Amino acid sequence: MSVRVLIVDDDERERIVVRYVLEQINDVEIVGEAVHGLEALLLCQEKKVDLVFLDISMPEMGGIETAYKLHALKEPPLFVFVTVKKDMAVEAFDLGAIDYIVKPVGQARVEKTIARAKWKIAHRDVIDQMVRQKMRAQIDFMLEKYKNYESFSNKLPVREKGKITLLNQDEIVYFESQGKKVYISTIDEGYLSNYTLSELELRLDNNVFFRAHQAFIVNLNYIREIVNFGEGSYLLRLINSDKNIILSRSKSRLLRQKLGIQ
Repeated sequence: MSVRVLIVDDDERERIVVRYVLEQINDVEIVGEAVHGLEALLLCQEKKVDLVFLDISMPEMGGIETAYKLHALKEPPLFVFVTVKKDMAVEAFDLGAIDYIVKPVGQARVEKTIARAKWKIAHRDVIDQMVRQKMRAQIDFMLEKYKNYESFSNKLPVREKGKITLLNQDEIVYFESQGKKVYISTIDEGYLSNYTLSELELRLDNNVFFRAHQAFIVNLNYIREIVNFGEGSYLLRLINSDKNIILSRSKSRLLRQKLGIQ
């Protein structure tokens, strides 16, 4: 594995020394040099950089400020401070530096730094791969779940009293969270289910059903009236139900948008 390195120092002689030392080490590719932090940041955005050798005392933008800004890049590189200052190692490591080298630069010391960088890069790549695999597995799971739901897109299975009842979604008036259960009110009857409202939001047709409140999902086709309840709140009065549902100001804006009400 080759480590792509950027050298940042305003002193040309110091850059020559660091370059020479790095050129003696296998698996190191020097991708560029910069004389201050701003130039270093631009090069990191233009090129793939794994590791920055960073002087602390530089004009325009010093090493400490540059290190802060490296963290903000989309793909931040590792960095090591190379400096004449002996008293800033604690701050350097607090910033996330993988090493702190006091000039003059020696080859054995830099070889240890490169070995440490290789280990961190390999470890980061393994973590990235694990994250990608986990995300892929989650996406596959959601797609499979969606396909299962899609098979009975207009049916909602409710398990109770030793049987499973398939409810037509267009006959459901509202859902209400009641502790660990969700009550389902239909045109004719009511059912207690083991669903959560969050699960139902994923399963139901969001063109028809609306999360009107933390505890309620309502079928838009059964809203009879939207009544001003004061201070930006509203009441939803429903067809085929005596239940009145409180609608907050934020939810009322979403509902008006959904229903095309100005």
